[in-house]
Amino acid sequence: MKIGVVFGISELASPKAFEKKASEFLTKLAREFDVVGGFMLSAKEDFKRAKEDVDFNGVDAILLYPLTGGTEMVLKEFAVFRRPTILYGDAYNNSLAAGIELREYFRERLIPSTLVKNESELKAALIGYDDMKETLDKFLKARLGLIGRVSPWLVNERFELPYIHVSLKKFYEYYDTTTDEEGWRAVEDIVNKSLKINEPTRDELTRAGRIYLAIKRILSDYRLDGFTIGCFDILMKSKMTPCLALSMFNAEGVPAACEGELNSLLGMVILRRFFDRPAFMGNIADYGEGHILLAHCTAPLIGKFVLRSHFESGVGVGVDVELPRGKASLFKIRGRKAVVAPVEVIGQEHSNMRCRTQVKLRIEDAGDFIDGTLGNHHLLTYVDSEELADLLSELGFEVMLY
Repeated sequence: MKIGVVFGISELASPKAFEKKASEFLTKLAREFDVVGGFMLSAKEDFKRAKEDVDFNGVDAILLYPLTGGTEMVLKEFAVFRRPTILYGDAYNNSLAAGIELREYFRERLIPSTLVKNESELKAALIGYDDMKETLDKFLKARLGLIGRVSPWLVNERFELPYIHVSLKKFYEYYDTTTDEEGWRAVEDIVNKSLKINEPTRDELTRAGRIYLAIKRILSDYRLDGFTIGCFDILMKSKMTPCLALSMFNAEGVPAACEGELNSLLGMVILRRFFDRPAFMGNIADYGEGHILLAHCTAPLIGKFVLRSHFESGVGVGVDVELPRGKASLFKIRGRKAVVAPVEVIGQEHSNMRCRTQVKLRIEDAGDFIDGTLGNHHLLTYVDSEELADLLSELGFEVMLY
């Protein structure tokens, strides 16, 4: 197991006073593990030099040892590598206090982080991370993309993980490299499989296909595992929507969220990587005793479907998908917290006063769930709720299972 080790000392402290302590610590650790680094850092300039000398992306875990207090600002920089992290704190020079502060910083960014204060605890933590290596790598190494911006009405959106940003200007550059002929070919099979086409014209369907192709090229060039897109900015500027493209990608196995919401995207990526299942990202449109209605204009094409316009604008291409009935899970992530509830898909509705795909879910104590959840957008997926809650807990979320 390869461990990247870094010591932190305050700029007020003398490095010489801690050289022996650090050296003895490294010597003991190197008897059982492959140790790299061993730097003693005080300032951000030291961090820049350290990352040039060691590839911390290639270690199995990072061990941060604040030898004194006042080291939080430099040691927190190691969150950028998104590797399982151990904070070693001892009883002197405010070491433990700094370790506790740093642990919470890493946990808020969903990086598995453990605080230890002796060698036996350290060894146990390292072995635990080694046992979970495959699971943690699936999660920590996902490359998420945001095309455009987060929609401004997502007032509860809270996201501390790194992601790749692609501007709308860049999106339009990719879009302009596609042709109408290519766009139509991209959606022709979807058009043929649809039960009916209500509002969309051939021109709107063609433009939806061009959006799909533009995003597909972005995914390849930026090596993204999933993406979310600020769709309303495209709608307002160009009178077209990416709803159909998102439905196609989710059916094909590529996590795709709308409105620029990164938390929903993260949930979709988790579902695809660990359960190989798509998700329907929807608004809570209504609820009553024992049921919730979830609605949106995009849904994975995993059932019979009708091609519609986008609900609020009446333009572009949305989808009304008949999602399979049966047991499922409803969940939401926001930051470090998650809620999960077992539900049953019991039917569809087709009101013209809501987003196009409208799914009715049976759920116990719907009012309690609504009262305790973390915001609007939720993910519906055909995964066992207890298995999902257990996985989210392993990945570092604080989970409420209803």
